Amino acid sequence: MNFGRLNQNEKLAAYGAIAAIIGTILTLFGYGGAAGLWLTFLLALAMLFVVFQPQIAATTSLPGSKGSLMLIIGGIAALGALLGLLGLLSLLAFIGAYVGFILLPLIGLVLGIVGGFLMGWAGWREFQAEGGKFQIGSGPRP
Repeated sequence: MNFGRLNQNEKLAAYGAIAAIIGTILTLFGYGGAAGLWLTFLLALAMLFVVFQPQIAATTSLPGSKGSLMLIIGGIAALGALLGLLGLLSLLAFIGAYVGFILLPLIGLVLGIVGGFLMGWAGWREFQAEGGKFQIGSGPRP
């Protein structure tokens, strides 16, 4: 996989996906992870597949335009990050008593939330770069 062949939006989506994956893994060290981050974790894997699919299997086509798929995945990941943000607010209530226990998962939670929102933003930008036309399915593509 050649990272240099990606455009700016694809790189941004890949950075967000990597941050979401690392963030979700870090939350496991404390309290078992936030519910919203598990969704973001799975969507991060899907985002990496959509971004790198032309390099992995050039003869296989995606079931829609790359921008549309990135918008769907990124939008749902941003909603998962929002759920993680709600988990962060409840976690901050306990931070005074359990600073050592919460520090690593807190960093992971914040990283996962940022990664989810980054995937959402990159998906939106790629969708707009393709002209803002939502295209899913096997119809003709430009």
